[in-house]
Amino acid sequence: MLVREAAYVPLTIARQYGGTAALRRRQLRGLNRMLELARTRVPYYRDDPRYARGPLRSLAELAELPVLDKQVLREQPLERMLADGVDLARCLSFQTSGSTGRRVRIVHDQDSHDYHMAACVRRFLATGRYLPTDRLSHIRPFAPPARMFERFNLFRRHVILSHRPMREIKEELLANRPKVLIGYPVHLRALLRELTQEELARLRRTLRIVMTESELLLPEHRTMFAERFGAPVFDEYSAFEVLNVTYDCRHGRAHLGEDRVYCEIVDESGKPLPDGRPGQVVVTAFLERAMPLLRYSLGDIGLIEPGRCRCGRRFRTLRLTTGRSNDYVTLPSGERLYPDAFLHLAATHPGISECFVHQDPAGLVRVHVVPSGDEPAERVFATVREKLFTLAGGEFPLEVVAAESVRITPGGKGKFVTSDYVAVSA
Repeated sequence: MLVREAAYVPLTIARQYGGTAALRRRQLRGLNRMLELARTRVPYYRDDPRYARGPLRSLAELAELPVLDKQVLREQPLERMLADGVDLARCLSFQTSGSTGRRVRIVHDQDSHDYHMAACVRRFLATGRYLPTDRLSHIRPFAPPARMFERFNLFRRHVILSHRPMREIKEELLANRPKVLIGYPVHLRALLRELTQEELARLRRTLRIVMTESELLLPEHRTMFAERFGAPVFDEYSAFEVLNVTYDCRHGRAHLGEDRVYCEIVDESGKPLPDGRPGQVVVTAFLERAMPLLRYSLGDIGLIEPGRCRCGRRFRTLRLTTGRSNDYVTLPSGERLYPDAFLHLAATHPGISECFVHQDPAGLVRVHVVPSGDEPAERVFATVREKLFTLAGGEFPLEVVAAESVRITPGGKGKFVTSDYVAVSA
């Protein structure tokens, strides 16, 4: 496994460059192999006549297939999504983060996972600042097993479990003196609130890179992290279902890993949208052989950025815009407010460290504010109401209350927007 993974590393680096036409041909071949596997060996696809077709003649024909969402994975027994003859003992198994309240088991075959792990190397090299010998601290919900190459001080990862008290996380981080810091944005914001100015200065003496993952990173929070930590910030977009989707280059654009995934931006009916138009992010990880997911909706909203990045990579770039497509509150007008509206509020509004939102079955929107202590709470609550009413274009049922911290999902993510009103309406 490690030998195969190492052999894939130079391939994944080289495949970032070259001609776009050759890349599209590779994607079409990969999609057709996956489609053939799915319709002949996977019970879910085999039993659905919509997949009973010949090879795709072009990438555009992929849009003729239905979009698969997480609800299907919740409803289907695992064996119906697995290819016939798959040995689970030889696969890797993951569970989604549970942000919707129910976790889903995902299975990856060893070969496709090895290629993904090899491709992760370019995520670090794309920063232009990382060395394989750099000390790295990773704040995350679980600790993966150590890899053999870490014994030789290569790609060393020092994991700090995110469920621990932030005081302990801070102390362990400072003791490690990392050159690279990785974490979810919600955890990094909490860390900054815990660090004193003297401690932050100590951390900045060694820190060269900050990397974020697993949550929507607003430009305001990227700027704040860069200024406070004193290091450039690089984001990664991934999901347990399809593994890595994008990685940032040194020019700040998020490149799709197009040698292993094909990404579409689609409207509500599943039809692809042109570059520059926001819609649902739909991904097919076409190297998967154990549990192939064809046209899988990640539940996020984004757009393909027009034009090629000046870094020279031929992979297209994706920009997430408003967060998860199923996380929003519904106003009396029928308009929706998505997580980015509230995250922007937390990033820019005086007196707020964080906030999270819940809409009850009657439609009342309750905004839970974690105060920063810089402003009187009553004044903060009043100005939050004013700002949200302005953003919504009028008043709506709203209550602003104090909270101690953001709620965290079983997967360690911040739970920023939930709504019982939408569920009842649906």
